[in-house]
Amino acid sequence: MSFKVGGITVKYLFLLGTALSVATPALADEAANDSIAADGIVVTATRTETPVSEIGQSVSVVTREDIERTQAVTATDVLARLPGVTFTQSGGFGQPASVFIRGAENAQSLVLIDGVRINDPGDVGGGFDFGSLTVGQFDRIEVVRGSSGVLWGSRAIGGVVNLITARPTEQWTARGQAEYGWRDQKQLGASAAGKVGPVGLTLGGNWLKGDGYSAFDERLGGKEKDGFESKSANARAEVELVSGLSADAGTYWTKANYDYDNTGADALNVGMKRDTVGYANLRYKGLDGRLTARVGYGLTDTRRISDDAVFGPYTTNGRADRFEGQVSFSPIDMASILLGAETEKQKFSSDYAKDSTSIDSYFGMLTLRPVTGLTLNGGLRYDDNSDFGHKTTFSANGAWVIGGGESAPILRASYGEGFKAPSLYQLYTNGGFRALDPETSKSWDVGVEQPFAEGHGTFSVTYFDRKTKNLIDYDLAEWNYYNVGRARAKGVELGMQVSDWNGFDMSLSATYLDATNEDTGKQLARRPKTNLYASLDKHWSDGFRLGADLRVGGGRYDDVANTYYLGGNVVVGLRTAYDVTRNIQLYGRVENLFDEHYEVVRTYGTPGRAAYAGVRVKM
Repeated sequence: MSFKVGGITVKYLFLLGTALSVATPALADEAANDSIAADGIVVTATRTETPVSEIGQSVSVVTREDIERTQAVTATDVLARLPGVTFTQSGGFGQPASVFIRGAENAQSLVLIDGVRINDPGDVGGGFDFGSLTVGQFDRIEVVRGSSGVLWGSRAIGGVVNLITARPTEQWTARGQAEYGWRDQKQLGASAAGKVGPVGLTLGGNWLKGDGYSAFDERLGGKEKDGFESKSANARAEVELVSGLSADAGTYWTKANYDYDNTGADALNVGMKRDTVGYANLRYKGLDGRLTARVGYGLTDTRRISDDAVFGPYTTNGRADRFEGQVSFSPIDMASILLGAETEKQKFSSDYAKDSTSIDSYFGMLTLRPVTGLTLNGGLRYDDNSDFGHKTTFSANGAWVIGGGESAPILRASYGEGFKAPSLYQLYTNGGFRALDPETSKSWDVGVEQPFAEGHGTFSVTYFDRKTKNLIDYDLAEWNYYNVGRARAKGVELGMQVSDWNGFDMSLSATYLDATNEDTGKQLARRPKTNLYASLDKHWSDGFRLGADLRVGGGRYDDVANTYYLGGNVVVGLRTAYDVTRNIQLYGRVENLFDEHYEVVRTYGTPGRAAYAGVRVKM
């Protein structure tokens, strides 16, 4: 596969490499990086704390250190750096943004904040709009690629994204950040964690405001800036009630106001989006850790207002209340079982409709470790929806660590099924209730991960294939929704991650994707066939840091008929930072260094060259 765009990829790869022109040292005889070992536990793939070496699915983990090193501001900044993930946005911050995992629709991937579903029940397809989500308050992001319906239920067709806030610490810690840059963009953020007596607390907040740029492409005549303001806050409390029994509760709240264009020209449109997540859990751990249990409640409440300045505001409200429980038991080291049950009720209301639906679910997962280094997982799920009836899904995956030591390769293979329940909007708008079936998927992948650089780095390659049917689409002639479509997405993902090897941090992700509508043979809209991201950072003992990144996005069709083609793009960024003291860091970056002009959504602009500078304080 080729990542050549306009014949200039080689030049930009050269610039990326020479931007950090230092002598590359030989591999040193050092111990494996402690941070990689510390980050070797993943929760989202199995719903329990599991070593990465025992997970058969393809997983990526982004840490707080990664977010700060790359100076990322939004969730799409972070996700676009991962294998198998692309996104589109109709303009700047606040404008609608869709994330595609292995070519799946935005509404076909499940999004969580602290394990609570954040997909909007009031959205047309029931998806989550990433357009106004900042990452200042998150300590960790886990992404599971592949259909994960057994453990996560509806929407987990393409995969699962879990954004995780900080947990309380034994001693009080705090951090703060202030940033200023292009078009009067300002950002302030702070968080603190610690204990008050027996109660662990985490508090955080973030504010982002800027003039923005015209969502309608400025090269096509857009002049009116579409500004934005975002506010968010999070809190968590946890306490051990008695030995082995603890309780925790938390919330995440965000509100964004923004201007937008939606008519192929400048427009005085304004919008607002407010998301609220709340949760409470009671947890038990006993039998020397072999038995764990949890019962919990989760709330998602979303409100959107769109005012096009002609017909007046249109308001939608979505709410989901979810009760769930799960038990994990390991009778022997070679086997463990996870059992769970969930019930959820969704409500949707707009200026013209008000409806609800519910779903009850039961799932189980069996894990076997028959020989050293081999882990096998198999699971089954049953869902009973009040509208479309019942659905059963199955999954199986395995991971095999071949040999021992820090350089042992890991073979992974997985098969998963998924489904997406029709959204309330699709079921009840446009002429009353519509008896729709759920969208369903069957996917499999196989890959290998090879550690290198004495435990500081990993390289992986994965082949994937997913078939989806019963796709819900809108019929313009009938003015209603129908199950009409079939799609297939297959391809190859490459990933490389190096952490703190002789002062270097390196990252590479490359994806080849063939995503087609099997009924028409056309490419799925807005999915590039090729996508590449590479970054290189160097830090010195005196506290100075220098980094660069390269993004090469392939061309894509903007519509389902494959009529409008948008060319590829090459975007280069530079960044630097300096540790003034152990607790204070100054930093700055230049995005889109060569002022590349491109579109990922037809007639909508993307940011040109921009510079930002800021300060971080940690205590």
